[in-house]
Amino acid sequence: MITRKETAPQVPAQEAMDLDHPPSTSLANTQTRPKLPDIQVLNKEEKINLLVKEHILLWNQSVEAQTKGATEELKVLLNSAQETQKSLQKLIPRKEVEEYVKGWNPWKVKAEIFPSPKGKGKKRSSSSQEMRGHYNNPQKWKQLTSLGKTLMSAYNSM
Repeated sequence: MITRKETAPQVPAQEAMDLDHPPSTSLANTQTRPKLPDIQVLNKEEKINLLVKEHILLWNQSVEAQTKGATEELKVLLNSAQETQKSLQKLIPRKEVEEYVKGWNPWKVKAEIFPSPKGKGKKRSSSSQEMRGHYNNPQKWKQLTSLGKTLMSAYNSM
């Protein structure tokens, strides 16, 4: 049986990796990582203040953009206002949010300016449409009542 001796290959000392680098004796400045601004965790009041300022700014921009008509810019502003209001409503009541913007509600404005297309509404499956016909058919209800009475009498006679 042939066995293989498993050893690490020998690397000359010049090519070997040094794990501990000797300290530099150079007088040149060493590069350091650029300092990033400190990440701050905002408390609830600071979050509310920032979101309110942003919401008021979006409100003013939306009112200004409404004079130009139903543009894509207005749609983007209203979507952003909806997002900020949603975030604010997690922290404070809706009435309080609307007090900051004098009762302005981005959902109502968006519904007025960009109405949803009038169509059939929500598409329904064919089986639910068939069932709707069954529910409105008095003959089907009469049959069901008769069947129920038959089952009750059979159960009671046991």
